[in-house]
Amino acid sequence: MRKVLHILGYFSDEDIAWMTEVGKKATIQPNEFLIQTNIELKSIFFVLSGKFQVESSDGVEVAKVKSGEILGEMSFIEEEMPVANVRAIEASDVIVLDHEFMNDRFEENRGFEARFYKAISLFLSSRLRSTSGRLANEKVQGKQLKPIEQDIDSSTLSHIQVAGERFNRLVEYFSS
Repeated sequence: MRKVLHILGYFSDEDIAWMTEVGKKATIQPNEFLIQTNIELKSIFFVLSGKFQVESSDGVEVAKVKSGEILGEMSFIEEEMPVANVRAIEASDVIVLDHEFMNDRFEENRGFEARFYKAISLFLSSRLRSTSGRLANEKVQGKQLKPIEQDIDSSTLSHIQVAGERFNRLVEYFSS
């Protein structure tokens, strides 16, 4: 499930405008790491295009990530070092939002902070529910788990159209 549907559906148009003002576009080349285990992360990334592979510290694939995903949010929330590597599979564009800008925005706009944390909590809850259900329904002994795929929760369904429109606006803005 693309995180953008969880996050941007709760943001306001003003929040999206702010992202276009402070966000920077970056292109990550194939095999280049966007995030590395135990290296301090100072940004959150919205994937505009391309594909990434999420790997455990020993190089085992955990998930594939594509356009519409958000990366680095866990390190931002927990204020901890990343526990996974994220490597570009192909040339990929991301919007980079520095933690400093996020925290400044939280201070000046408590509504944005509330919307951000609500969206993140709903996404993480959905991911946990999906993972728990998958683990409960699979025999995991001796089997390598497939990368996680998520269903859309009912809370996100009501925000999906506006989230898609907002993401498309971000893609258009950062593509020009």
